[in-house]
Amino acid sequence: MKKIFTAVSISLLIILISLNSGCDGGISPTSANNSLQQAGFSGTITFMGTWPDSVTGTYLVVFQNELKSLSDFNILNIKYVSLEIPFGLTTFNYSSLDSAYLPQQGHLADGEYEYVAVAQLTSPTISVNRKDWRVAGVYYANNDYSHPGKLVIPPDTYVRNINIICDFNNPPPQPP
Repeated sequence: MKKIFTAVSISLLIILISLNSGCDGGISPTSANNSLQQAGFSGTITFMGTWPDSVTGTYLVVFQNELKSLSDFNILNIKYVSLEIPFGLTTFNYSSLDSAYLPQQGHLADGEYEYVAVAQLTSPTISVNRKDWRVAGVYYANNDYSHPGKLVIPPDTYVRNINIICDFNNPPPQPP
């Protein structure tokens, strides 16, 4: 009986191994989706001038809608917040796929986003009060510095070169 149990166990193990490694998924739906890219964006943030001593944190932040009034600076309008950018850098390469501060975000979904900025916290703790933040840099599309650029991420597309310059000697206009 023990020999039969051992033989059956070995046979089942061989069958399971061959099924799991045989054709690497064949034409299953998951293998078809592997060719699709995950939506997201990347770029370089360039810092110029001397970092302000009052900064307690620096983040890349993406808002769904423009910041036209103080009420637009709210948690529902914020769609992406990067992990903290280290203090004192001159350049920082980023990817939205690498990390995000908000736990529900593994990446930024496809869509249109009206305001992309490098924001610096000036209070000792994280806050959603507009007065605790200052904008150090804004994304401008196609070198058009007359208004912030719109970030457009088509479905299954990874957008590159969303570059931002933070000139501490010449900061951008501050939103309300």
